[in-house]
Amino acid sequence: MKLAWKEIRFNKKKYILIELILIMMMFMVIFLSGLANGLARAVSAGIDNAPAQNYVLSTDAQDLISVSSVNNTDLDKVREVTGDKVTPLDLQMTNINKKGDSKKISVTYFAINPEDFLNPKAVEGQKLSDKKDTIVLDSSLKDSGIKVGDVVKDSSIGTQFTVVGFAKNQMYGHAPIGFISLDTYAELKKSANPMSLVEQKYNALAINGKDIKNIKVTGLEVVDRKTIIKNIPGYTAEQMTINMILWVLVFVSAVVLGVFFYIMTLQKHKEFGVTKAIGMNMLEIAGIQMSQILILAIFGVIIGNALGFGMASVLPSSMPFYLKTSSAAEISGAFILISIVCSLVSIREIAKVDPITIIGGN
Repeated sequence: MKLAWKEIRFNKKKYILIELILIMMMFMVIFLSGLANGLARAVSAGIDNAPAQNYVLSTDAQDLISVSSVNNTDLDKVREVTGDKVTPLDLQMTNINKKGDSKKISVTYFAINPEDFLNPKAVEGQKLSDKKDTIVLDSSLKDSGIKVGDVVKDSSIGTQFTVVGFAKNQMYGHAPIGFISLDTYAELKKSANPMSLVEQKYNALAINGKDIKNIKVTGLEVVDRKTIIKNIPGYTAEQMTINMILWVLVFVSAVVLGVFFYIMTLQKHKEFGVTKAIGMNMLEIAGIQMSQILILAIFGVIIGNALGFGMASVLPSSMPFYLKTSSAAEISGAFILISIVCSLVSIREIAKVDPITIIGGN
């Protein structure tokens, strides 16, 4: 390690250029990871952050929560066969606008019972209550100029809501969530269609717990949270595409480091020949080479991560960007591991160097 560090310091200009390239590529990977996580949260945070581990959907919904339909009879039957808390959930994508402003804002209504566990904690203002025509919005909508106490209007129906609070990280289908009570939502549906059926229906029944083995009701099925998220339209395709690009970048970044060292190995045939001639064995030479690669890879990972997390702290909350420490650690570990594997090519080239040929001048 000491000899490796000495050589890096001696040829610092060359190694600094290599390090800068590695840092920029690592930063790109970390940034893309944050974007992937941010887009995932923008699609599913409302489901992912809810304290419900399982959901009851209609069997014909094919695990798609937005097209499922259950009623009060189903709710009573499920409550009879489980010891867990069960509460209905209804959702609808729509547009709202601030009173006095014609600009439409996409939101997803989450109609819930304010007394149950799906009611999110407010980071500003108050939690949702049974008070008529009140709404709790995702905190990202503060960037649109909406404040606690403002009146917002449903763009299609004209129903007005008073904003009583903001909740954090509540998104669904790339739209902020607006939490309203089930009673308010029922009135909203009546306003939209006065001839609608009297029987109240919901998209799903949320279950806070894992006591689901006895839930065997005809026409219903229990679906876990991960499956619900995976089946949100666009979620799987979006994540697969971004993650494929991310891991290709990780591999390319590590290969770049291996290629640089391979080229440098070709340029240092004489040095390696002399070191072998004076008695340094192959294991020691390989150790120096691997140490240099580890030093550059680790510095690239540390500085690239620092830049990524630094950028995350200054980006606006409306941007779908979220860096997870676990994801950054996984990517960093993979980058270092692939760098070591790719560097084995240069080690093999060093092993081919014949000191007698080098000293002989050929």
